[in-house]
Amino acid sequence: MKKLVVFAGLILLCTLAQAQGGSDSGTSAGITIVPRVDFNPVFYGGTEKEVTLGNSSLYSLFEGNITDNLSFSVCNHWLSSEPKSLYQNTWHSDDVSWCDWANLTYSFGNFYVTAGKDMVSMGGFEFDQYDFDVHPDLCSSLWNNFSCYQWGGKFGFMNEDETQGISLQLTSSPYSVRPFGDGLMTYSLQYSGSYGPLSLLYSTNLVGNGDGYDWLVTLGHAIEAGDFTFVLDASNKVSDEYAILRNGVSAYATAVYNPSDNWEFLLRGGIDHASTDIQERQGDLVFVNSPAYDSYTFGGAAHWFPLKDSRDLRLHAVAAYNTGMDMLSLTVGAIYYLSFPRK
Repeated sequence: MKKLVVFAGLILLCTLAQAQGGSDSGTSAGITIVPRVDFNPVFYGGTEKEVTLGNSSLYSLFEGNITDNLSFSVCNHWLSSEPKSLYQNTWHSDDVSWCDWANLTYSFGNFYVTAGKDMVSMGGFEFDQYDFDVHPDLCSSLWNNFSCYQWGGKFGFMNEDETQGISLQLTSSPYSVRPFGDGLMTYSLQYSGSYGPLSLLYSTNLVGNGDGYDWLVTLGHAIEAGDFTFVLDASNKVSDEYAILRNGVSAYATAVYNPSDNWEFLLRGGIDHASTDIQERQGDLVFVNSPAYDSYTFGGAAHWFPLKDSRDLRLHAVAAYNTGMDMLSLTVGAIYYLSFPRK
């Protein structure tokens, strides 16, 4: 019930802020409600089958300006295929919760400071998308297992035409159960650049793990060529159920084709390579909990936007195969973006 009251309060604040915007150009706000429904049969080894709800979810995105220099952004994850865990994980840093992020940003000149809960400045263009838009079975092990929403602050610079930017960030670590538990921190440096059709998103992170730091480096590249966009993200770490970060290589390539405003086609493939075993010592004995592995993921998606002159409604069909789990995943679904105020 408390979460519903918060949700109603956000809509009320949006309405009030928009009303103020009529007389004060520095104040404005908008909210987008995003329901998604998926039907997802999954086949293991060609015989075993289960049917899941895929990435079915309910999100809201509430953003706006309080003054000319002060803005806010709140993303709430109200429902998922396992909604109970979202609310059990409130104030957890080791897993997702009903609040993805909630932060304030103060801008002065070409500089800005952000404080609150935010996404760790990590990953390439894969992490640059909204969670409700992506297809998890086509995502890397890092995207699926690293808890990227953490509390902290960021200081950044963006040039006048917003083609070059750099930021420094300090946040809690996903290795602690609670934010900043045991003094664990994550330090991040990220660069974004646009050079005509080429875009770069480079990041490096020191992630506190209790015994020191894991060093994560990700290089993201995107090239636009007419109706096509090609993306390559590569990292020096992988992630799985045994460890948040493991030594290895993660590399994913994506090709997106937009033949019209109503259609979008996506092909994606990549590898998660864990280069070392995970071992556990008990007395004089050493056990290998998880050996090194290579897991390939490949597949594609078709997106159809049936509404005229609008991409508010998306229907999608997705197929993905993962060699590590010998899993074939098929998904059909729909997502709708309901924005207030309406355009």
